[in-house]
Formats: sequence, structure tokens, C-alpha cells
Amino acid sequence: MRTGAFWSKAAAAPLVVLSDFDFTISQVDVGDLIVDTLSPPTPELHTSVNAGAVGSRVFWQNTIAQVDMFEALALAESVGVDPGFAPFARWCEEAGVPVAVVSDGFGFYVSRILRRDGLGDLPIFCNEMPEPGQIAYPHGNPACDFCACCKPRVSRRVRELGARVIYIGDGISDLYAAAFADWVFAKGRLARHMEAGGSPYYPLESFAQVLEVVRDGLPQFLDGTAPGRCTLGPSEICKFPS
Repeated sequence: MRTGAFWSKAAAAPLVVLSDFDFTISQVDVGDLIVDTLSPPTPELHTSVNAGAVGSRVFWQNTIAQVDMFEALALAESVGVDPGFAPFARWCEEAGVPVAVVSDGFGFYVSRILRRDGLGDLPIFCNEMPEPGQIAYPHGNPACDFCACCKPRVSRRVRELGARVIYIGDGISDLYAAAFADWVFAKGRLARHMEAGGSPYYPLESFAQVLEVVRDGLPQFLDGTAPGRCTLGPSEICKFPS
């Protein structure tokens, strides 16, 4: 599904699910696997990213932009997805809950893996590599050049359309999107961020667990009364067009 079709569905839905891809849907972080194997970051760049001094645009330009696409795809092909994700996505479709993938990774591997697993119709917000060595940011933020794909912009727009948002993720780029979600399923760095911010969240164990929680609580998620609502405020990093 193209992202334009997703927006028309989101505008008519009371509830939308946004999910990160790397190490959330996929069983390992594919972007990290490609970079660490084919174009490792310098220690200085790694430290700067972890400290929040530079964002993913700088990181990707200095790492993945240098890789051979065929070698990168060969690595991506070895990665599996959470076995519960496809049943979760199918249930959401049947329940009328739009699902979109929001990734600060790249379409060449995200779409390839999802198509391989029969999920090629899912809308994907991510970065692209139209030519070797070139990076495009179709879902970047014109007011902010920190992240490559602006996940908060997607979540924020969904809420502006009137839908509530369930956000699912694990990593650095998910920290910024979570503040624009109503409920968050989190693991890894995102879970630690939620705890540090004093915000409720649902621990992310598997998509089978997400399906159980959302399916059993669907009426409450639809009307906004489900427990565990996110209380985070937007990050100081996030800026949006006025």
C-alpha cells in the first residue's frame, strides 16, 4: 500500500498502529547488521550518535551510503521477522485498524523482507537509496535535519486526523515518536526512555503478546479508555514546520 492510501484510511479510523521495523518487526537490526559488517562507523561517530550530538542523517551518510547494495541485500535476506507480526497485521486489517511501518532504515531492505514474508501491501515510511551512494529522505522533516525519517511527524499527523495511536518500537528514533502516541509498546532503549520519563508503557515481548493485549482491549483502545497512556512530552530535538 502506498503511503497516500494509508492516510485516507487513517483519516477514517479511530485507532492506528505505527511500528518500527529494525529489531521490532525484524529479529535483528538490519541497518546495524549491514553497517557493522560492510561499513562500520568510526568510534567518534558512534559516540556522537549515542550521546545525541548527531542524528541518523549524519550517521547514514557516513556509513550505509558507502555499502554495496548487493552485499547489503544478501545480508538482509538472512534476517527473519517476529513470527507473530503477520498474524497481528492481518488481525488489524480485519478489525479496521490501519497499520504502517515507520523506519529510520531503508526501503531496499524493509520492503524486500516484508514482501518475502507476504506483507508487501503494508505502507512503509522510511528512507531510500535511489542510486548507490545517494540517500533520499521522502519522509524527512523540512524543519529538522536530525533524523532521516521523521517518525514523530507521522505520528503527529495521525493524531491531527483524529485517530489514536499505538506505537511499537525499541530504539533511538522511536524515542521521539513515542511522545506523539497514546499508547506505547516498548523494549530496549525505548523502554528505558519511558521509565526515565516516568511514563506508563506496555513491555514489548513479541507481536503475539501485542495482539493479545490489543485484541482483548480493543473497545478501550478505540474509545481512549485503555490504561497505560503515554505521558511523555515532545523532545527538545523535535521541530515542525510552522
